[in-house]
This record gives sequence, C-alpha cells and structure tokens, in this order.
Amino acid sequence: MAFRALFVDTKVVPSDVFTYQDDDFYNLISQLAGPEEAALLKIQGIRTVHAFLRIPNIFDVFNINSKEVNDIKTKTCFILENDNYIIKSGIKASIEYLRDLFGKKQGELLKNTNRKRRTIWNVSSNTTVIPNDSLHTITATDNTIQFSTTTTTIENIDHHSFIIQSINEWCLKHADEIGISDLKLVEGTDYVVTLSSGFGHIRCSCRGSARLPKQGRSFQLSNFYRHLKGRRCSMLKAKQQIHNINSNLSNNVSIDKETSSQRTTTENIPILSSDSTISTGSKRCSSLSGINESRKKRQKN
Repeated sequence: MAFRALFVDTKVVPSDVFTYQDDDFYNLISQLAGPEEAALLKIQGIRTVHAFLRIPNIFDVFNINSKEVNDIKTKTCFILENDNYIIKSGIKASIEYLRDLFGKKQGELLKNTNRKRRTIWNVSSNTTVIPNDSLHTITATDNTIQFSTTTTTIENIDHHSFIIQSINEWCLKHADEIGISDLKLVEGTDYVVTLSSGFGHIRCSCRGSARLPKQGRSFQLSNFYRHLKGRRCSMLKAKQQIHNINSNLSNNVSIDKETSSQRTTTENIPILSSDSTISTGSKRCSSLSGINESRKKRQKN
C-alpha cells in the first residue's frame, strides 16, 4: 500500500507557538488534539513544543507502573485481560498529527528567518557599489525601510485600538457577571498592551500576564478574559471591594434620609397634654349636669 502524504495546515498554529509553555501550551494541545493528549504530555513534564519534538516516543511512559500513569492509560488505551494495553488509534494519530504540525511550522519559521537574513545581506551588499550610484542605492533602501516601518507602526496602532475597544466592550457585557455595575478597565493603569510583529502581550496591574495569539488579522483576547474571570486577579478583586463599599455607603445614606424624614413627620403631629384632656372632660361633665337639672325643674312644674 503506497503511503499518501496528508495535508497539514499550519495556519491553525499561532506564529509564536514556540514561546508557549505550561497552561498556554496545554490549552493549545487540548484545542488541536484533545484533553487526553494534553494530560499525557502534562504528566511527563512536557511543557513546550521544543520539548515535545525532542521526545522520540511519547508513549514510553506507559511502561511505568504508577497510579497517575494508569489513570491516563485507561483513557487512552484498551486494557487487555492479561494487563497488556493497546493504544487507541485516535490517540496515536493525534500525537502523530501534532508532531507533523509542529515540525512543519518549525520548518516554515526557519525558512522565513533565512529569507530575512538573505534580504538583509542583499540590502547591505547593494549599499556598497560604485560611488556615483551609491547615493541613489542608499536613498532607495532608506525609502523602503521607512515605508516598511511606517506600515508596521500603523498596523500596531490599529491593533492597539482594536484591543482597547474589545476590552471596553467586554467590560460592558460582563459588568453584571463580575459584580461591578460601572466596570471599566483603563489601559496604562489597569493593564499594559505590548505588540510586535505577529505577537501580542497584556500585562495586568496585578502582575499577571496573558499572551495574545494572532489568528488571521486580529489578536485573540481569550487568555486575558480568562485571567480576569479567574481567582488570581487581585486588581479586579480590589475593584469589586471598592464597588461594594461604595454601594453600602450609598444604601446607608438613603436609609438615613428616609429615617430623618419619618422623624420630621412625627414631630409635626400635635400631641394633646393630659391637662387639656382633663379640662375638656370636666367641661363636658359640667354641661351634662346643667342639662339634667333643667330637666328635673321642668318635671316638677
């Protein structure tokens, strides 16, 4: 049976994938292959793409008899009655796919690096020509470099504005979920954005950081949003505490105003004294006695 090469699309891998490590790396493996494959790499301490490509056989770990390995083995293998195992075809194919994908991506990055080096070498060699033409060559080279730098700067400004706008929209959308009605994050105070060619990074004021992988023409902010929703972001916790304190203060002020208005209304109601009540009662008694006496005189007559 002839071997047929399969197409591997490296566009699904971020250009800065070789800088990923720990959770960023495992999350990427889960997206590309699955959670079982990510757990298989994590238990072996394979934390980067470089480490993954240097290990010839990922499944050698199954020869170790331990509880952690056996737990993963039951999810990725068929356990036979004689305690032997057979690796599931899908798991094996996923690992082979990752190896082909990362290997091809590494080759593309090396080609791009070599191409840039050749371009730089050609530019530097073109600037050392005959004196009469050297001025024209240098001027053309300077214009090209200036145009490239200007284009890159404009792209970074556009990406920077897009990131800030996306974070502002996220704050409006998730304000109730976070528990801060007026949630707003200020760039330069609550977070700092760093952009370069094909690479983005956000550093939170709580000293946490998140990578911004670039997919297509835009940067993905899911890692930063995940950080904000997590329990480790002290910046957002502080904002929640301040918001709760201000809410309690405003509630107390409204209660005090309502209580004071009730007191004012009560004070304006007239209260009869006991003396006035007694005098009124005595007047009624005297009038009744007078009426009775007049009735008796009429009866005698």
